[in-house]
Amino acid sequence: MERRHLAECGSTNTEALAHLREGGGPLLVSASRQTAGRGRLGRAWQSDDASLTFSLGLPLPADLDLSGLSLVVGCTVADTLDPDGERIRLKWPNDLFLDGAKLGGILIETVPLQHEHRGVVIGIGLNLQPLPADADRSAFASGHAALQSLTPGATASATLDRLAPALRAVLADFETLGFGPWQAAFSRRDLAAGQRVRVGEQLGVARGVSTRGELLLDTATGIALVSAGELSLRLESSP
Repeated sequence: MERRHLAECGSTNTEALAHLREGGGPLLVSASRQTAGRGRLGRAWQSDDASLTFSLGLPLPADLDLSGLSLVVGCTVADTLDPDGERIRLKWPNDLFLDGAKLGGILIETVPLQHEHRGVVIGIGLNLQPLPADADRSAFASGHAALQSLTPGATASATLDRLAPALRAVLADFETLGFGPWQAAFSRRDLAAGQRVRVGEQLGVARGVSTRGELLLDTATGIALVSAGELSLRLESSP
């Protein structure tokens, strides 16, 4: 897999998507500074030396079911950085939390390719350093966690060196096996399990995920299967 590092770019996902559109093969691209990054639901994701931002892009069969891919990636990142499973949790469908505050997120985008393939780009952003003492914390609705509180002295390059081989391996497995084998792994780190949540306009209690990575939402009318799509999960206060 080609590996590329940029001092600055608009978005590592944009770089990887363009690479695949031009017929390129698997690519891991990282950036020291990202000026036009994106999160889910159109949110901005800026980055600098206090964070790690990278994207992994590769061509995959167009008919491959990508359901649950963000959860597989989340499990892999969590298991690599927190192998004891004590401190990193996953919030469906794409967020990583450390000690109850947001550590990072995952954004998956696709682009049509020729010959019955599509390009799949997995963007990952992780906070490395704590916020400065004078930072405006109101901008961080889910809190702000830093990897250095788990791994003192963690750097972008060292963290990427840990994650890259694990992600390459798990993507090969996902192409063959789909999400099913990771259902239990996600459940062990499920931040919302058993809690009241809101997903879009639906309220209920999170009961884990299906074998395709759909949220199992226990509502007043029964269990609803919720696909990620453009929906986001929010933890609700108890009544």
